Amino acid sequence: MATRTARLIAAGTLAAACVCCVQNDGTRFNPVEDALTVSKEEERELGFEFDKALRENAVVIEDPVVAGFINDLGQEIVREIEPQPFIYRFRVVQHPALNAFAVPGGYVYFHSGTLLAAGSIDELAGVMGHEIAHVKAHHYKRMREKAQIPELLTNLAGLAAAVATKDVAPLLAAQAANVAVQLRFSREFENEADQLGGVFMTRAGYRPDGITRFFERILALNERYPQEIPAYLYSHPDVGDRIRSVEQRAKGLRTTGAPNPRFAEELREVQGRLAYLLDTDRASVPPLSPPEDPRRLDPYLEQADRLAQEGRVDEALLVLSRAESVEPHDPRAPYQIAELLAAHGRHREAIVAYRRTVRLDPTRARVFYRMGVAHRAVGSRHSAVHAFEQASRRAGERSDLRKRCDWQVETLIFPPFLDTSFADARAEHVHDRPAARLDVFPAKTASVAWWGHLRDRYDGYAERLRVRWRGPRGVRTETPVEAADQGWARSVLELPPDAAPGEWKAEVLYQGDVLERSSFRLQPLR
Repeated sequence: MATRTARLIAAGTLAAACVCCVQNDGTRFNPVEDALTVSKEEERELGFEFDKALRENAVVIEDPVVAGFINDLGQEIVREIEPQPFIYRFRVVQHPALNAFAVPGGYVYFHSGTLLAAGSIDELAGVMGHEIAHVKAHHYKRMREKAQIPELLTNLAGLAAAVATKDVAPLLAAQAANVAVQLRFSREFENEADQLGGVFMTRAGYRPDGITRFFERILALNERYPQEIPAYLYSHPDVGDRIRSVEQRAKGLRTTGAPNPRFAEELREVQGRLAYLLDTDRASVPPLSPPEDPRRLDPYLEQADRLAQEGRVDEALLVLSRAESVEPHDPRAPYQIAELLAAHGRHREAIVAYRRTVRLDPTRARVFYRMGVAHRAVGSRHSAVHAFEQASRRAGERSDLRKRCDWQVETLIFPPFLDTSFADARAEHVHDRPAARLDVFPAKTASVAWWGHLRDRYDGYAERLRVRWRGPRGVRTETPVEAADQGWARSVLELPPDAAPGEWKAEVLYQGDVLERSSFRLQPLR
């Protein structure tokens, strides 16, 4: 793993060129355009491997409230700059320094000291926007192009090898893994990150001067303890000048969105919870009030189960809601609510109930897994990855559930298919790639071929896949997948003569999990 990680880190620091333009009111913004010699796929690999290496040696806070808070805040800001080529990940690393850093591929790390020191949600969002901007603007690769730190490639490769082979103590690994400290971005890139970060913040509804308040906090700390220069000050030079620059720029920006009030409301709770975890050396906070008598819920749960089996879903939900009010500290009621909602396709409501469940009991891997499935069902890839990661950390090291979680994470970060399409199977004369691509087929079409072009990392998976077809009249069938040439895979649906017109859906399955969804339309007879 050390060699692979070092190679990927090195690849991620190759030359790049990009330009950006920021409108001063924050309402119109031309995103940074890529002209990179390193592909996005390699960037994903770089971040993925680096994150694994860091996790093996540094302590990452996995408490669901703390981890969920920092992830949700980050996603709130990223949502305003979509589409993004990466699934951004936001983590809290146990370390007292005031610091944050990011690596290519969308990985952003906050030291626990930074989260504890933030005086407001705007300050935290300011740091968040700044780090997101470093990723968005590809600063690591552009730095290498300008040869501003000639030893960058060697430093990162050596770091990756050291962390991956566990040759260093965890504390030293945590320090070494702080790439931002080693890089010491140039003034040009820091100013660009300030500029982009300010726009990102205003789009999400946060005050653009939040980052300056945090810098002022750092300067005050430095005056008090001059012998202990905070890492964020060390890695982000000319703070005094930049405070004045950001303050001036902030006058020309205005917020264009409304921030979710929950983040400001929850900040103090999260800080208190994090301080408790660090002081007590715990991985999570135990329930404040365990159920008084677990047996009190049994009759409610049994009644709800009977009603659900009879198809009386709404009545079952009412019974479970009463159960939750009778014993609000028992996680079984919200979990059963979530499962019932998810089983009937009400995934967004289910997610809310799953969240209530994990607040009461953060130890159950299956609850996080089910929440990830619900997030994936509604198309929320970022939140799905976070939930599956939480599930993986809590599952047994060699358990099937952990393998399933890790597979879900991998297929979300690296979507298995580069391209998919449909074609008339009878009209095809070659079987190495799709013929004319169609999404509408005439009536009486005899057979339709689904085609998928697999990424290299999924080489050999084609014949382990199946395609599940759903027709307008409830028709449901599965067909095998066969490998074709040059990474393509193919599956054919034979349509009956009386096939119903309308939308036909194809779901590509691996061990029951849906990897890709697409559809075509069959025209009616005229």
